[in-house]
Amino acid sequence: MKTFCFTIDDNIRFIKELEETGAESLFDHPYPAMLCRLHEKFGIKIQLNLFYRMTGFDLSMASDRFKNEWQENADWLKLSFHSERENVYPYQHSGYHEVFGDCGAVHREILRFASAASLANTTTVHYCQTTPDGTQALADCGVKGLLGLFGTNEKPSTSYSLDEEKASEIRNGKILTLDGMAYAAIDMIVNSVKHENITSTLASLVPRETLRVMIHEQYFYQDYKAYQPDFEEKLTTVFEILKQNGYESRFFEEMI
Repeated sequence: MKTFCFTIDDNIRFIKELEETGAESLFDHPYPAMLCRLHEKFGIKIQLNLFYRMTGFDLSMASDRFKNEWQENADWLKLSFHSERENVYPYQHSGYHEVFGDCGAVHREILRFASAASLANTTTVHYCQTTPDGTQALADCGVKGLLGLFGTNEKPSTSYSLDEEKASEIRNGKILTLDGMAYAAIDMIVNSVKHENITSTLASLVPRETLRVMIHEQYFYQDYKAYQPDFEEKLTTVFEILKQNGYESRFFEEMI
């Protein structure tokens, strides 16, 4: 069976706005409401990777009044650690204790305001860079899989301090497990692809048995400097193509 996973990075704003508006339901906010529409239409499973804080808000300020909803929807909607905050390469040189502390803080808040069922055991670290000690810290927080950026054969790159030999295997579609941690490449960043180029971009990927697709939360909002008004339409096109090519949606943790 061909499978794909879908994740969204840089999440926190919708949680802040749920608090500010006093919403009665998680899905009263237009962002999770959109995610619910996509789930209902395509059976998509979605993982949201969270910042701990943004200007004027952190996850400790999130109410637990949606806890039942989070738990009821955990079969298709999960949460995980991304970074302490928006910061370029936040963990590129970080030691064990910083990463362990930041990851643990996000996980504790997810358990408090959402549920144990909502906490994913895979993630994408912001900018996909950690030291070996940082990776060990993630493992000790219960993380079992990491999605990263490994470039292309023409423009290779690597993530999580992996060497080029291992990165090469991963960028060509392999899920590689090392010391109990599974690594895989993000194959498509949807906000980086124009709507008219989605079909051609996916054409070279759909022969693979597994794919990893992602987008970033901030492109959903009209006041964001790089707002993409076709955010939902782009995702709809991606999921339609994947469905037509025989893919089923899975969490990354279900693929390792």
